[in-house]
Amino acid sequence: MVQRIYTKLLFTLLLVFGVQAVQAQDYFEPQTNITGYISTEFNYFDNLENYRVTAGSAVSEAGMLVTYMPTSSLRLKTVFVYRPEFEFDQMLNEAFGELSMSKMVNFKVGRFLLPLSPMNTYYYAPVNTSATLPILITNHEFFPLNMDGVSINGAFGDDVKLKYDVFAGGYRNTTWLPTGAVGFFGSEVPYFKEQINSPYSIDRSYNNTYNTAIGAAVSFAYKQLVEVGASYFKPKQEEIPLDVTIPADALFPGFPETETVIDTKLDRPTYGFNAKVQYENTKIAGELWRGNLEIDPIVFVFMGNPAPLTAGGDVDLEGSFVELSHRIEKFTPYVRYEDQLTDDIEYSRFTAGINYKPSFERTLKVEYMMYDHSSGNVNGLIGTLIYSF
Repeated sequence: MVQRIYTKLLFTLLLVFGVQAVQAQDYFEPQTNITGYISTEFNYFDNLENYRVTAGSAVSEAGMLVTYMPTSSLRLKTVFVYRPEFEFDQMLNEAFGELSMSKMVNFKVGRFLLPLSPMNTYYYAPVNTSATLPILITNHEFFPLNMDGVSINGAFGDDVKLKYDVFAGGYRNTTWLPTGAVGFFGSEVPYFKEQINSPYSIDRSYNNTYNTAIGAAVSFAYKQLVEVGASYFKPKQEEIPLDVTIPADALFPGFPETETVIDTKLDRPTYGFNAKVQYENTKIAGELWRGNLEIDPIVFVFMGNPAPLTAGGDVDLEGSFVELSHRIEKFTPYVRYEDQLTDDIEYSRFTAGINYKPSFERTLKVEYMMYDHSSGNVNGLIGTLIYSF
């Protein structure tokens, strides 16, 4: 019901903006731009336990981008990206209209990528340097990929620039949604939770549930050399289903070990900081994100009687990365270090790779990565071949 209301409101606003833009427009030749790509990915992991396969190849992404400008101030954009085992709604990444009043004020209505992380705007395979995105992007623990909503954004200044984006709307949860040829990316936390026999994890039914949120991002930049920014995301408090394992004898002697799903309330505002320094062909970028997560007590109802399992309270959520790259003609070697803390799972990932782009149409990426966790290291080899058109 909430999603239908948002959809009707968004398209009504888009229609109003579009009519006003056309009426106010002098002669302009409409412009249409259509591009696309197909990305084939190979994954190999060692020391990956309880997975049906540890190596495989697949068409990991196939995207189509259509941009239409009926006037110089109105832009319509749609991006559809096929991913294996994704539903249609999850593949429709962007579908919005943006009315530009000036460089300082723009109104965007529809489905758009969230601007909270600069790396999130490089979500598509041809435009990001590495074969894999940072964990804090792919796991969607701090914020979702996109939103159906309204955005007011703009920029002030030229050499010294202030950029802002304030938005509100609804989104579908995609926390820990598996991606990649093997399906390991995005699902690292549930994997490591299984390795340590963690009693609590998010149930898969949480994915595709709908919620609403507000957020904002602001950044300061000096030419192309330096940029620093800060972001905030505040979802509405929601009910979250948890996979809970209750140990034997936990409630009374002789109580059997029990696995169940328990619903509880979760409040999870998050905030982050980002920075980038670029000099000629060398770039270093990094982000730090934290969450102020508050969860209600987890209560198991046994024979009609409530039995509290936890008292609720704060849940740890922190993520960070730093990435260094240097372009040498058609080659761009890169390294990235990441650190992640989610509840009782703390791990890091080191990535090193090379991007070879001989032309617009062709891109080849090869990288090695290593996950470092108390249950044991996981090593991976990733290869990506991208054809763009």
